[in-house]
Amino acid sequence: MGLQLTNHASVRANQRGIPHGLIEQLLAHADIETRVGGGCVALSVSRRRLADRDVRRSMGRDLDRLRNLAVVCNASDGSIVTLLHEHGARARRYHRA
Repeated sequence: MGLQLTNHASVRANQRGIPHGLIEQLLAHADIETRVGGGCVALSVSRRRLADRDVRRSMGRDLDRLRNLAVVCNASDGSIVTLLHEHGARARRYHRA
């Protein structure tokens, strides 16, 4: 699967130590989609999905790394705009309905 990352997303992935394989895993298993404005959506994996036996088996050690990771994508073309580790006040912003 070819990932389409913006320059900003590529820099952020590198700065935050997020390999492309982990981004692909998140996109494959994401079950939470939250509109964040500017025509973008934040994708993440729920705790319930991470607890699923089949998902746990297929992801192995990447499971813990996906727990608080979010990918912000452009809804119109699917390109990845940025990546972030959700924690603190910022995490709540991306979980609003």
